[in-house]
Amino acid sequence: MRGSSRSAFVRPLLNWWGAPADGGDGGAPAMPRLTGGARAGLDAGLSVAAQSLTHGMIVFAPLGAGMAPFGMAAALAASAAVGLMVALLGSSRPLIGTTSSSTALLAAAFLAASHVATPEAGVLLAMLLAFGAGLAMLALAFTGQARLAGMIPSPVTVGLMNSIVVLAVFSQLPVALGLAPGQKLAWALLHPASLIVAGLAVVLMLRPLPGLPPPMVALTSATLLHQALAAVGVELGPVVGASPSPAELLAGLESAWTAWDHLPDAGPLLGYLLPAALSLAALAALEGLTAGAALRENTGRRGDPGRDLMGTGAGMLACAVLGGVPAGASASASVASLRGGGQGRLAMLTRALVALLALLVAGPAIALLPYAALSGVLVGAVVHLLQWRSLVPASGPGLARRLADAGVALTVIGSTIWLGLVAAVGIGAVLSVVIFTASMAPAIRKHSRNPVGRSRVRRPAAVEAMLRAAGERIELIELEGAIFFGSADNIVVHAEAARAAGAEVMILDLSRVSRIDTSGGKRLLELCCAMPGRVVLCPLHETSRAHDELAALGLLARLPEGATFPSLAAAVEAAEEFVLKRAGVIQARECREARQMLEELGLPPTAMAATLPLMQEQRFAEGETIIRHGDAADAAYLLLEGQAIASLPATEGRQATRLAVLAPGVFFGEAALLRGTRRSADITARTALRCLRLPAAQMRALRARDPDAAWELMVCIAAQLASNVAAANATIDRLEG
Repeated sequence: MRGSSRSAFVRPLLNWWGAPADGGDGGAPAMPRLTGGARAGLDAGLSVAAQSLTHGMIVFAPLGAGMAPFGMAAALAASAAVGLMVALLGSSRPLIGTTSSSTALLAAAFLAASHVATPEAGVLLAMLLAFGAGLAMLALAFTGQARLAGMIPSPVTVGLMNSIVVLAVFSQLPVALGLAPGQKLAWALLHPASLIVAGLAVVLMLRPLPGLPPPMVALTSATLLHQALAAVGVELGPVVGASPSPAELLAGLESAWTAWDHLPDAGPLLGYLLPAALSLAALAALEGLTAGAALRENTGRRGDPGRDLMGTGAGMLACAVLGGVPAGASASASVASLRGGGQGRLAMLTRALVALLALLVAGPAIALLPYAALSGVLVGAVVHLLQWRSLVPASGPGLARRLADAGVALTVIGSTIWLGLVAAVGIGAVLSVVIFTASMAPAIRKHSRNPVGRSRVRRPAAVEAMLRAAGERIELIELEGAIFFGSADNIVVHAEAARAAGAEVMILDLSRVSRIDTSGGKRLLELCCAMPGRVVLCPLHETSRAHDELAALGLLARLPEGATFPSLAAAVEAAEEFVLKRAGVIQARECREARQMLEELGLPPTAMAATLPLMQEQRFAEGETIIRHGDAADAAYLLLEGQAIASLPATEGRQATRLAVLAPGVFFGEAALLRGTRRSADITARTALRCLRLPAAQMRALRARDPDAAWELMVCIAAQLASNVAAANATIDRLEG
């Protein structure tokens, strides 16, 4: 019997509300059913209107218990106004604009710290606070900098959200114990039985009944429990008593506009009003962008953050006119409305209309609500914001990083408790800059020793072997991203440590650098000047980003001579020559005699006596072609003096490709001695050069006449080829590593 009567009562209610019912009751006629955006907006409206009452109560609690009805009326008006502005100006759908616990707590902390002389002056100060925050939010929106509010690192936001939970719980504990909002704590005035009323509201917020808005159920149930306990003589805390109404709101606003004389002087006023307004703007903007991101994750539709911020900023200005209770956008209400079927503007407008109707007609019902029930609803709502798992990092890989994040979050929470929410938002912003700087600071992509081979200079096998052994004196430091005040010092410290560890030349590869600020550029200049010839920058040519950045700073011309190179290959080549010179090896461009060169290549005297008469000395001017791609391979060459460049010629769709730089002591065109083929590359004189030419026909004659001498010459050529392969393999290993 009991079950059937409950079904007869609950089923029509759920049917009207739009919740699914199990089967048919075969009895009562169906009631009109709310569907789609209207039902979703009504759901969201009832939920946020109930919470807005507590937000208004919180904001003006520092001004005394008598301000609660005005605060509730101002909060409902603010919720309706910001909801309307977001619906008209915002981009994300359905973005629900309303008051929030975080912004209410920040405004309350500001009023508590201001020590205003009268409640009217406090209301005026709250209105100025909301006005300043609204202007700041609109400035962010109109300048296209909305994304800046979303760049606060996760540990800071976690700390702020947990701080809001802590503040909300502690601020509502006296109310839950039977005091009125803003009433001074006195043990004789406490009514512990009110905790039962508040506790029921908390439980129903955390364990909502299916298909019904949790705040309405919690407030209704807790109010009925309060009345039942009071009827049997249990002493409980007060009820709201007065009815929040438009008349109450207008009277408060009229009184506030006459309180200008009770405000501090302009200088001291701006001294604490401006930071608080910026903190409020940052917090409200962050909440709005978080709500937009949550909708994007659930719908896949990308909104315009700038328009969303414009809507919430305009709503904040409306809040300033309507009493100063700050408001923004709610992620939880927006997602709940979306999942309830609200896909567009109808749900948003319906939600705002509910808040307006509550202000117009629900005042008598609100007057019956116990303050303890309202505090329970608020505590139950903010507990969902608690992110305690982030404060207790799990063990395993990455523990150090998680501990650092938890430390940042705990720092923000501690700042909130000891210094207040306004200061905590500022500290959070500073920590954001520090975290950003630390994350950008490395700038060093990787570093390695011995980049020998990346210059593509081919030297005699013995010189290559010595150079690879001495190449540890060269350090290649590859940079990436931005070089700025936070990262440039790391580069200097690393370069000094590398020098202390034995590096004689340091090559800074700037090819992946995206930006250089003045501090970063000056540190690079100081590094090059402090170790002239030991620190070189590359690639710096007219089309490179690093060249443009340093030129824009006026630092390019101040770099010392020999500190810049147009390519990494050129920088490595210069470093190799520096190491060769320090090692006492004859420099690459020094003039060499043919006999001395052949001796160094390991050709025995008997083979040299048979070979040298067959070779003809030739000279080429700078830029002159020695070997042309595609020509018949009719001779090999031994470079005696100067340098040559081996390259592939340009073709349709491909530029010329440099393959190698040839140094004295190197054979080139040796394929002519091995097989009669066409030339595979161009060989061009990089400088004026002198070489020995050995025709292929003479080599064939030598093999027939003196095979031992021909064999010794081919051994020298094979040793060079093996050295080239070894150098290439070493370079590949370093690149892959």
